Amino acid sequence: MTIASTSLGAHERLKGSLGLCSWRTGWRSMLLRAYDEPEEVDDLVTAPTTDQLIVLVTNGSCHIEGRYAGRWHQSRYGLGDIGMTAPGEEVQLRWHKGRGLQTLQLHLSSAILADVVHLDPTRAANARLPNQLLRPDPVVAGVMLGLRRAAEIGTSELYAESAVTFLASHLLQFHAGRHPPAHASVDDRRLIIVDSLLRESLDKQVTLDQLAAAAGLSKFHLLRAFKRRYGETPAQRLNRYRMEEGCRLLSSTRNTITVIAFACGYENATHFATAFRRMFGLSPTEYRRSVR
Repeated sequence: MTIASTSLGAHERLKGSLGLCSWRTGWRSMLLRAYDEPEEVDDLVTAPTTDQLIVLVTNGSCHIEGRYAGRWHQSRYGLGDIGMTAPGEEVQLRWHKGRGLQTLQLHLSSAILADVVHLDPTRAANARLPNQLLRPDPVVAGVMLGLRRAAEIGTSELYAESAVTFLASHLLQFHAGRHPPAHASVDDRRLIIVDSLLRESLDKQVTLDQLAAAAGLSKFHLLRAFKRRYGETPAQRLNRYRMEEGCRLLSSTRNTITVIAFACGYENATHFATAFRRMFGLSPTEYRRSVR
């Protein structure tokens, strides 16, 4: 499973400055790129490709217009918003008032989508994949942010393949042939901001006051809305992210338990080991031994 050559060359039409690129990491089953976007673009026509394209706004905002199916659509992009372009589609875009706009662009291999359809006979082989200027989905946003972090630290392609297989299944289950509301609710966008901050705070302390301030919500409202959407509190979610990072470091590095504890936001190895055992039933040393 590899990315189409048209996806690899798609950046030649783009106006932004390329930063991270997963191709340099050695990943071949998907392509993730990060861009610093210009403030204004008068006319941009995307390159059609056989892969599904997903664009996530990771910083800033802009007023954007896109021409789909012969007519113009417009929206306002902000942090956590997503646009999707279906395989084979060519989209004309323009935007203005792009304040600090940064995006992640993910090309999802058509081969992975086909594999998911093949493995699950309940999927329709001719399902119409998403093609819309604004298609909010916090699950997709979370997976893309996780992939960015993995690419930044050079995680193996096994992680990337697992993530994009799940993402392909999610798109086919919840987006293919569907027309969700064009705009995410205010709470949805604010919760995406909180979840992004949690993912970026694995090695440092973050308080509920800081999370509430970033989301523009009261602490009570944040806790209630976050638990309703994600099924866990921000503290529980941060702890789970830290434990997942701990598993990754234990299995893929030779770092000491103390170094890994610091990387996962714990002040010493003892506190890390206690939390790790509480979640997995094994000490970090026992876990490392078992995976090797």
